[in-house]
Amino acid sequence: MRRRSWTRCSIPECRAGDVTLAYEVRGDGEPLLLIAGCGQPAAAWHLSLVPSLVGAGYRVATYDNRGVAPSTSPPAPYTVDEMTGDALSLLDHLGWHEPVRIAGHSLGGWIAETLVLEHPGRVRSAALMGSANRPTAWEIAITTVERDLARLDFDLPSLFYATQTLRYLPIADIQNDDVVSAWLSLTADLPPWPNPGRLGQYEAALAWSTDPARTIRWPEIAVPCLILAFEHDVDSPPDKARQAAATIPQCEYVEIEGSGHIGIVTHADEVAGHLIDFFARR
Repeated sequence: MRRRSWTRCSIPECRAGDVTLAYEVRGDGEPLLLIAGCGQPAAAWHLSLVPSLVGAGYRVATYDNRGVAPSTSPPAPYTVDEMTGDALSLLDHLGWHEPVRIAGHSLGGWIAETLVLEHPGRVRSAALMGSANRPTAWEIAITTVERDLARLDFDLPSLFYATQTLRYLPIADIQNDDVVSAWLSLTADLPPWPNPGRLGQYEAALAWSTDPARTIRWPEIAVPCLILAFEHDVDSPPDKARQAAATIPQCEYVEIEGSGHIGIVTHADEVAGHLIDFFARR
C-alpha cells in the first residue's frame, strides 16, 4: 500500500535516531510485531489483522514507519537498513529483548527479512507477506515512476493516486464496475502522501528492488519463516515467492487464492488464520 494519510491522537512515541516513531500495543500474551508496507499507515493493521491476532492471545505492536505520519519524516532518502534499525529501536523501547514473532507486508516484509538476516537473535519466527521475490521488471519500472514523481514534489489529482492503487486488486476485480466504484469511493478523496516521507520510502524501495544480490543470502536464513503470497499479486508474483520459499531453510509457503497485493486487507481473516497457525507452531 503506497499512499495514505491518517490522523490519530494520544499515540505513544519512540525515539529512534533521527526519527520519532508513533506506535500502539494491544492485547496480552507473547509479543508480535507487525511492520507496514510502503506508505501504509499502522492504523490499517487495526482494521485487518490486529483483532484476530489479539483474539488469539498475542500482544501486538504496530507502528508507522519513518515517512508516514504521525511518525516523523526526516530528509530523504531512506534505506531498508535504516528502517530495520527503527524496528529494532522500537523493540528495545518496548523491552522486547527476547526473540519475538514478526510479520511484515511489502516493504515491511523487506524490513522483516533484514531483521531475520542481520539480527536473528531478536526474531523467533517471521512471516514475509507479499514481499519475498527476486526483482521483476514491473516492480522496478513502477517504483522508478513513483520515485521520480515524488522527486518532482508535485501532487497530481487525487483520482490519479486512487487509480494507481487499483493494481493491488486482482484483474477480475478491476474489471468489475461495482468493485472499482466502491474502491474509488474509499480512496479518491484521500489527501496525497506528502514529502519527504513519500520520496524517502520510494528511494528505499527502489534501492531494494534493483539489488539482485540481496537474494543470494536467502540460504543463510536460520529463523523459521512463512512466505505468504497472493495469487494475483503483480508486485510480488507467487511464482517468484515460491522460488524464494524453496531457497530459504525451514520455510513454509502459503498462497491466498483470489487475492491481490493487499490481501492482508481484502482477505484479512484468511491471512490472520495462516499467521495464527504458523506462529502457534513456530
